[in-house]
Formats: sequence, structure tokens, C-alpha cells
Amino acid sequence: MSEPRWRGSVGQLKPVTFYPPVAGGGVASAAPPPFCMCGGAKGRTIRAMSVRHQWIFPALGFLAAVSMAPALWPIDPQEDPGPGANRVEEPFAKKFSLRKAVRFADAAAQDWGKQYRCVTCHTNGLYLVARAGSSSSQAYGRTRGFARDYLKRYVVEKETPSGRRGAVEGIVATTCFLTLSDMGSRRRLGPITKRALDHMLSLQDPDGGWGGWLKCGWPPFESDDHFGVSLAAVAIGATPRSYRARRQAREGVQRLLGWLREHPPSNPHQKGMMLWAASSWPAVAEVGARDGWVEELKTLQKADGGWRLVDLGAGSWKRPEDDPDGLPSDAYATAFTVFVLCKAGVPAGDERMLRGLAWLQKHQRKSGRWFVRSPKRDGKHFISHAATMFAVMAFDACKKSR
Repeated sequence: MSEPRWRGSVGQLKPVTFYPPVAGGGVASAAPPPFCMCGGAKGRTIRAMSVRHQWIFPALGFLAAVSMAPALWPIDPQEDPGPGANRVEEPFAKKFSLRKAVRFADAAAQDWGKQYRCVTCHTNGLYLVARAGSSSSQAYGRTRGFARDYLKRYVVEKETPSGRRGAVEGIVATTCFLTLSDMGSRRRLGPITKRALDHMLSLQDPDGGWGGWLKCGWPPFESDDHFGVSLAAVAIGATPRSYRARRQAREGVQRLLGWLREHPPSNPHQKGMMLWAASSWPAVAEVGARDGWVEELKTLQKADGGWRLVDLGAGSWKRPEDDPDGLPSDAYATAFTVFVLCKAGVPAGDERMLRGLAWLQKHQRKSGRWFVRSPKRDGKHFISHAATMFAVMAFDACKKSR
């Protein structure tokens, strides 16, 4: 099959045929339904990189098309049904749709706030990062408002914590996610966010960490102290330098850097979080260390183009009965790794990135989500929500790096 050519002007959507990969590096002879593709500069012919890459090129074009078509992003949550249960039996999507992924993310975040009345890392927390910049989205605006009100209750109004609501990990995580949301959508910190950041740093232990972070054996968010500290580093790195230079913040920032120096990342997921933090705050890690982490994450990619959570957890993030050699690639590990590698400067056109994005396209479910089996036990499989948020972030980050 000869290499295809695509023509079009910036912002113009054209249908292209999506050819999935087959064994041996070729492409299937029978193609699924057409894909949307955005052409390149006006009057210019865009040539695919190679026959073996032609099946991923439309994904990046489609993502660019989404960014230039804002109507795809604002979705009225009143029209959305609930996200539904995360089920391994859910059929795969017939074709990839970033719009459906965003729609699912909107519904999941709204549903979590209504049902659980808190901000959690895997759902409405990461959603605040994934949808940053969607200022016209009602769902996003409501979730931002919910996070602000949550922090206002416990930071400003000094409401007594009850159970896990108002506990240290909830305050730290919500503050971090709202910080990233503020900077991503407004380019400045809101007054509640500033108060919450100051409060978050005041809750630090003398060594710069938060020893009260919940550790209940639910990886990757609630299994060690490193996730909370590295997430705080991601958020602090996104703040304006003027905030970090304030006396109230300066000491806490130095304590945080000290904790990271004394507790270097011990597994690939922690290294990925550090790469994310260093993308906006290079002081958190030296260049040599960052380069080594990038190469380590690349080597963990499987033959099918995906990554595995068990590998990101250095072999420990699995159920006791699981044979680690038999565990397949999963959407959380793949989306997270593609995202952090892109943030670390790996080009979207890198072959490993292309294969990772193609894996994500192929494994999206009918609802728009990506299902991931919980590494602890069957039940809600909420890590599927985190996988979906990181998938949206991965496609967006790769689009911006082109």
C-alpha cells in the first residue's frame, strides 16, 4: 500500500481512514470507519512519516482538530447520564473519540462530587488538571467551585474534619489540583487557593513531608508518602515565582525540596511524578537523573505499545494471586507514562510515544472511558477514572508538543 497524503488548511476537518497495525508491522487491509483529521498549513501537503506509522498519525491530527474546535469541549452536564459502573465487560469503542472521553470525564467528576462530597485523586482531582483551560464548560466550572468550597470549609472556616473529609491528604491533594486548575485555566492563583497553599505548607512535618497522608494499600495514590510530596512539587512548580518568593511560602518550599532530596524516587511511577514536577520546576531533580528516568520508563514499554501498572510499582502493585508475568498492558500505566514522557520533553513523534498513543486509541471503551482492573481487589475499579483523565492529558500534552 502506498503512503497516503493528506491535504487541508489549519482548522479544516477532513475524513481519513484509520489503519490499525497488524502482526509484522504492516496495516490491515480492511479499515474501520473514517477518522477525523486536521490538515497542516494552508496549501501544504502533509506526508505520513512511514507506512508503519500511518495508523497513529490521524490520532495526533484528530487531537489538533479538537483543540481548534472549542465546540467539542463544553458539554452541558445536565444532558449527561451518570458515568455508569467501571466494567471489564464494557465493549471497546468502534472508533476512538476524545470528545467521548471528555464527556465521560465530565460525568464522572460531577457524579463523584454529588455522591461522595469530597475531592479524590483518581476522579474529580485529576479532572481539574485534565480539563484546565475549559473555562466555558459548565461541568468544569462546577467542579472547580466544589473544590474551592471544600477548601474554604476546612481552611478558611476551620470546620472540624470528619473521618477522611478534611484530613491531611484531602487538603493537600485538593490544594494541589485546584492550584493546577487555577494556573491552567486562569493563569493566576485565586484567593482561596493562595490561602490553601499557605495552609498546606503549614501542615508539613519538620522534614518537609506529610506523614499523615493516607496509606491504605491502594496504589498508586494511597500506598506511600512520595505521591503526596511529588504532587505538591508539581503544584508548587506551577505557581508564579512571586508566590514561591513570599516569606510564608519560601521555608515550606525549601522543606519540600529537602524531603525530595532525602527520599529519592524508588519506583518508576515515583520517577514519572518527578519528571512531571521537573517540567515546570527543574530544581526538584538534576538533569542527569531526569534523563535516566526517561530512559527507564521507555524500556518498560511492552511489545503491544502499552505499559503496565505492576512495572510502574516495581513489581509490587498487583494482587497477591496475580502472576506478574501474566499481567497485560493497562490504560493507567500507558496514559500516565505517555503523559509524563511528553512533559519531560520526549517528542510526540517519537516511535514509543506513537505506539503508546495508538494503544490508547485501540483500548478506549464504548462509554469513552478506559477500563483498568484495580490492583487491589474487584469492586469499583476507580483507577479507570484516573486512566481516563491521564489519557485526556496525554493526548493534549502530545498535541501541544508537536
